[in-house]
Parts: sequence; C-alpha cells; structure tokens
Amino acid sequence: MGLNLEFMLSIIPELLSAMVITLQISILAVLLGIMGGLVVGSFRVIGPKWLKMLIQLLVDYIRGTPQIVHILIIYFALPRIGIILNAYWTGVVALTIIATGYEVEIVRTAIESIDKGQIEAGLAIGLLKRQILIFVLLPQAIRRIIPPLTNELTNIVKASAFLSVIAVNELTKISNKIIYETFYFFEVLILTALIYTVIITLLGMLSNFIEKRMFSTNSEANS
Repeated sequence: MGLNLEFMLSIIPELLSAMVITLQISILAVLLGIMGGLVVGSFRVIGPKWLKMLIQLLVDYIRGTPQIVHILIIYFALPRIGIILNAYWTGVVALTIIATGYEVEIVRTAIESIDKGQIEAGLAIGLLKRQILIFVLLPQAIRRIIPPLTNELTNIVKASAFLSVIAVNELTKISNKIIYETFYFFEVLILTALIYTVIITLLGMLSNFIEKRMFSTNSEANS
C-alpha cells in the first residue's frame, strides 16, 4: 500500500509552520543558555570552593536527568510560585535550563584550556581574578565555545520534541495532532523525520563551517 503523496503535500505548510516554532524556541533557549552558561561557567572556574561544588551538583543533575523531567518540573512548578507563563514561554524556560546545564561545562572547558601562564601574569601585574576572567580569558574562550555551542543547538532542537507533552505547538505536537485527526501515520512520520533531519544536517554544516573559520583564524593569527 503506497503513500498518499497528495496528502503529504497538503500538510507540508502546517508542518513547516510548526518547524518555525521549534526553531524559535530552540534558538531563544540556546541564546539565553549562552548567557547563563557564561555567568555560571565563570563562577565554576573562579568562584569559591563551595560555589564550585554547588554548580557542579546542579550541572550533574541537569545532565543526568531525562530532559522531559525538567520540562515537566518547570511546567508544574512555576505556577506554584506565582509565575504564570503560556506553553511557549514555559518551553523556552525549560530548554534554557537544559541548555545552561550543558553550556556551563562548555564554558568551563574553554576557559581552563587557556594557558594558565596568562592567569599568573595577570595576577603578577595586580589584576583581580574577575578582571583576568573578563578581560583576558573570556575573549579567548568565546572563540573556542562557538563550535560546540552550535552543536548544542542541535541537541536542543531534538529536546524540543518533548515540549509536545505540555501542548507547545512545535513540530512533534503538530505531527501528533495531524496523525490523530487523519490516521495517516507513515506519511506524517516520514515528513516529520525528514524535516528534523534537514534541520540537524544544516546545523551540523553550520557548525563545521564555523569551526573551520575559527581554526583558520587561529592558524593565521599564530603564523
């Protein structure tokens, strides 16, 4: 029994509209996660020991717990503390927390990969740790975190599929809705998988391009 190509063509606009929502939420979450990752990751490097341990516990929790658990906790917890958000912004908050948990480690690794002699030199001329971090380490670390952050965007796009459980009209949610309304399982799932594949492939190409540009720039600077 063949696929209903006419039906598949008819639902493409609806799926593409849902794809836009998926990308909007994912990009917002990653951008906010970058800001959170830079701040928390910096404290992870130069903060007091108790704060480093607390941040590490938080990161381990976020990275070690299924993403859907974080989404459900945010969805049910925020209203209990008086924060009422619609499903869209609840999804953004949930994915931002997930992204931050991973980006903290990306930032920490990038900062710690810089030659420690620069820190010692900064201390020797009287700079404070936070001044060394802001003016010496972060400008160099930002170049190193861009490629892995692009990869992180692909992970967040995949995690956004879990937002369907809180009624965010992203790609997976709309795909499920169409299936329940029409019972064209294979046609909808094939198109949905294809759209996700195209998104992830394009993001992977973008990551490779940025990484090559960063490597090329660093090579030229060192030569």
